[in-house]
Amino acid sequence: MPDLLSTATALHALAGLETSLDSIREPCLDFLDSLWDNAGGFHGHWADDTLDCEYTFYGLLALGHLSL
Repeated sequence: MPDLLSTATALHALAGLETSLDSIREPCLDFLDSLWDNAGGFHGHWADDTLDCEYTFYGLLALGHLSL
């Protein structure tokens, strides 16, 4: 099952290698959108019912790399 921690750290590593994220930007944004909650945080994966500050950090990290 895809999860936010793996996605964020992979995007962070790719950005550190100065790899273009153009080909994966939209699918990643769709995935992040599926984990966003209107309460203002992110879920860690699709089966996670709890919001927490750690996954919100990873969500923001991923969004930051995808916004470049």
